[in-house]
Amino acid sequence: MIIALDKYKRPLGFLTERRCRILMERKRAVLYRVFPTVVILMDVDARTIPDLPSFRIKIDPGSKYTGIAIIRNDTDEFVYAMQIEHRGDAVRAALNKRKNARRNRRSRETGYRRAKWGNRCLSEKDKRSYDSSREDGWLPPSIRSAADNVISWVRRLGRWINLTECSFEAVRFDTQLMEDPDIEGEEYQHGTLFGLEIKEYLMEKFGHTCQYCGGKSGDPVLEWEHMRPKSRGGSDRVKNALLSCSSCNKDKGNRTPEEWLEQIKARLPREKGKRKELDEERVKLIQKVIDGKPQGSALRYAAWVSSSRRYLEKALFGIFGDVECSSGGRTKYNRTELGYPKEHHYDALCVGTVPEKGYHDRTNGYYLYAKAAGRGTRLRGHLNKCGVIATKWTDRKKGFFGFQTGDIVVAEVPHKTPKPYKYEGRFVGRVMVRATGSFDIKTTDGKLVTVKEQYCRLLQANSGYHYTMKRAIPLGH
Repeated sequence: MIIALDKYKRPLGFLTERRCRILMERKRAVLYRVFPTVVILMDVDARTIPDLPSFRIKIDPGSKYTGIAIIRNDTDEFVYAMQIEHRGDAVRAALNKRKNARRNRRSRETGYRRAKWGNRCLSEKDKRSYDSSREDGWLPPSIRSAADNVISWVRRLGRWINLTECSFEAVRFDTQLMEDPDIEGEEYQHGTLFGLEIKEYLMEKFGHTCQYCGGKSGDPVLEWEHMRPKSRGGSDRVKNALLSCSSCNKDKGNRTPEEWLEQIKARLPREKGKRKELDEERVKLIQKVIDGKPQGSALRYAAWVSSSRRYLEKALFGIFGDVECSSGGRTKYNRTELGYPKEHHYDALCVGTVPEKGYHDRTNGYYLYAKAAGRGTRLRGHLNKCGVIATKWTDRKKGFFGFQTGDIVVAEVPHKTPKPYKYEGRFVGRVMVRATGSFDIKTTDGKLVTVKEQYCRLLQANSGYHYTMKRAIPLGH
């Protein structure tokens, strides 16, 4: 679907690709933006249309990827989808690189100078005030980068689309509710969503891997497993929960891990082949479970998302006034009930309240994939391999021949005789500039070509993202 604006650049709604082509052939529409594709209808004024459609934006935030889906309110049509790939890891790596370079310089040149910044831990006797100047709600740059990506895209889409409502996955796992069933009442805690909340938490924590065999059994079915069985006095608390494949869960039965380990050790000398390899792996991993050291991940990325959700929620309430907030467990429940594929934008589509029969898909499976790439660097020097700033004052010029890295350009390279160019034809994509005038273009299909600047024409200025149109499994297929 193509975003449409009126002749004064006010939001109108969406057009199908076919209708957009016809209008452009008849000179009634012109291209305004390439990614996302936006056109201006030259003979339409939004003020003369009494009932303009309104839309709801649904957001499923994540530490690495965020899914966005846009729904038409009056018809429940799924009209637009996109995924954002964040650069939190790249920001974190750049901060570490800068920190190491500064620490290197300080230790070499100013080892005896008193601390310049007031964030050092000093004794209580020190009269100087070294309280942190950070405001409440401060986020590390790597986490805030991902959150700001989402906020900027919501505001950007709001300029071109009549967004009036918002749904947001405000909490991934309600761990407090999972630990204490009486916080919101027994009926809610042991309702339909109870098992889904805990299982999603276990999936994230243990990396979708069985904690008893490490995936050695080959069983793809993963289940919520009670370390101490409920028939033996075990509870539904998260501390008693583990992720197990169906084969290990059945083999364990109603035994405790200690009892199961003893049984496996007793039968191990009589086994051969793959069965023996499986039980040997189980012996190692069950012992880790007993020692309280299961093969889980550190949940670093889950912590990133949890810390940024309040920041995102506050910004969205400031934009829309009222936001529908939901949990990750309800999102998983909705997606499973509707039978939608596992994609980030389909997860966003299932956030909050959904129609009983689902949505009518008008996207045909296509979605915009935007990868955050930044707009350059603030470092005015170059580091050598030892981390020392070797060149301190470099040229800050970013643009060459009217282009800068990150612009979307079209290059039309003609055929030349007797020595033809290596790359000839028409290429559209993101450009990487050089002062020599020899530019690299990464096309939308991933091909890298080198062309001269004289054959390039600007389509869209750098916005800090790499864009690609991708296709997922359409709904209903």
